[in-house]
Amino acid sequence: MDKIPGEPRCIPLLPHEQYSRRTFEFRYMTASRLSMRLHGIGWQSVTSTDYHYNGLRRPDGEGAIFQFTLSGQGAIRYGNREYLVPKHCAFLCTLPSDHVYFFDDAFDHWEFLFIAVRGDDAIRHWLSLIDRFGPVIPFGDKLDPMLCVSRLYSQICGEANPDRYDVSAQLYRFILEMDRFADGYDSEPYQDGSEPLQNAIRFIQSQYASPLSLDDIADVAGLSKSHFSRVFLHKTGIQPMQYLRKIRIEKASALLAQTPKTLETIAKETGFDNSKYLIRVFKALVGTTPNQYRQTSGFGVTRTLRIER
Repeated sequence: MDKIPGEPRCIPLLPHEQYSRRTFEFRYMTASRLSMRLHGIGWQSVTSTDYHYNGLRRPDGEGAIFQFTLSGQGAIRYGNREYLVPKHCAFLCTLPSDHVYFFDDAFDHWEFLFIAVRGDDAIRHWLSLIDRFGPVIPFGDKLDPMLCVSRLYSQICGEANPDRYDVSAQLYRFILEMDRFADGYDSEPYQDGSEPLQNAIRFIQSQYASPLSLDDIADVAGLSKSHFSRVFLHKTGIQPMQYLRKIRIEKASALLAQTPKTLETIAKETGFDNSKYLIRVFKALVGTTPNQYRQTSGFGVTRTLRIER
């Protein structure tokens, strides 16, 4: 943001804040093979009802828009329904489509970051996100998708000729962050501060070799079985018994790669009733049998397998 004379300089909190509010448009002299390309990006603050865009009357062809409210609020009519877009919310839309986003005179102001993108992948991903979220998304304090846009705006401001492939890669990064947000996932999905949840996770990680039931794990958490399952799924993205199988298979894979133990012994040491059950679960999660995994590891090799959802 431009410095006001006489005011102490403030350290920007977000990458885009070291620059002033601007809008950049991109056009390409040659046909681009990129299936996700930047068409426009900007940081704006509007206070006039002249700010009004109809998604069926825009002349710039097919595309998609993400617009994140930094302060104030705006609105979007999507189909037959109208939504407010307040601070830390964003809207998604594709072009052309039946929507209108606008500033109303009942609002004080609307400050936002936006990106406009083109390409087959852009349309496909945006439609998928709208299907998952609806047109308006409340982010709360989960701001990683917005930070992707903030960093990209900062780069565009600071570079005269940004590399189109790097820009496209950052747009895909934005999509991945949106997917991560949609899945209720963060970079450390099991590091939640909830003591009951942490007690349950520690119990699973230390007692995976025992014949554990959902009742056993819920008891450690001090919650009813149904409530515990809901909390666990919400915080980690998987069910408790799926997490138990994940831990067991990861432990079994280490024994396969680093020891000569038989499948029957490994099954018993990792909580499986027998080797047949181990083989079935291992193949379902890893895509190969335990013996095939062992053969590709080489005996004694330190190989770590992580099962992700």
